[in-house]
Amino acid sequence: MNGSRRGFVATSVGSGLAGLAATTTEAKPQAKRVDRKILGKTGAEVSIYGLGLGSAFWKPMAGNPEGARKILERALDFGINYWDTAYSYKGSEELIGPVLKERRDEVFMVSKSNQKTYDTLMRELEGSLKRLQTDHLDLFHMHNWEPKKGDTSPKAREEAFKAVVKAKEQGMIRHFGVTGHSGPDILMECIKAFEPDALLTTFPANRPDNGRYEDELLAMAVERNIGVIAMKSVRHVRNSDENPTELMRYAMSLPGVHTTIIGTGEVAHVEANARLATNFQGLDKKARKGFSDKVAMNIPAGLPQPWDLPGYNDGMLA
Repeated sequence: MNGSRRGFVATSVGSGLAGLAATTTEAKPQAKRVDRKILGKTGAEVSIYGLGLGSAFWKPMAGNPEGARKILERALDFGINYWDTAYSYKGSEELIGPVLKERRDEVFMVSKSNQKTYDTLMRELEGSLKRLQTDHLDLFHMHNWEPKKGDTSPKAREEAFKAVVKAKEQGMIRHFGVTGHSGPDILMECIKAFEPDALLTTFPANRPDNGRYEDELLAMAVERNIGVIAMKSVRHVRNSDENPTELMRYAMSLPGVHTTIIGTGEVAHVEANARLATNFQGLDKKARKGFSDKVAMNIPAGLPQPWDLPGYNDGMLA
């Protein structure tokens, strides 16, 4: 019997009853599962398209837990298991918690904290676990390294890192990473100092900072088998004529990138992104170069990114 039908009880009496059982137990068509990759040295299998559950999610879903549930459950229909949030994403963790509690084994759950001391980071981690209604995170990031705000070297968060190590020892987190979009240098220093399991950073198609995110930072991550998560692939060109699908395809095609997180507050967007990530057709090196050159003509890489402008808060978008 094929996978679209459930078997019926062999002891059913009579062919008519057996036929009825076969008819009434017909399964609903299943969504095709998006492609997956192994997230570097974590060994975890994650969807190549991940849910960015920052403000693009929590703002439209604020006060609408059922709407949030529909988005999250639809994502699970497609096997989209990489879910990214943070303590600072207002209301996001509370919206995720009820679904995560019911379907914990289906989700690779990620949260973050940008705190710099042992006590404050541990307090936020404990708060995240409570709001997400789980006893552990699959990945926890030391979040948003910004040299302009005092993160001039890994030493700026030595105490916070001690909390991360303790949390891993206690089973509160399974893996840890670092994130940032204020230049590749601080992140490369963090990789050398902390040897993280994962890296979350920006890989827009116009290759800012003279392409160093890809050419140097990504290369270092690949060499060390670090799990790499791409963000901001669409954010900086939101008001341009560039095709969001092709921008996502670019980031997903980069060798060494394992998943690309996209913020959304609509089921239709989840479905469209899932189609892109199912039987994924990536860009080869020549095609990536051509596409990047085209995008850079419209959005010069030297222009300030949204996250470089005054007043930007990373909780604004995942």
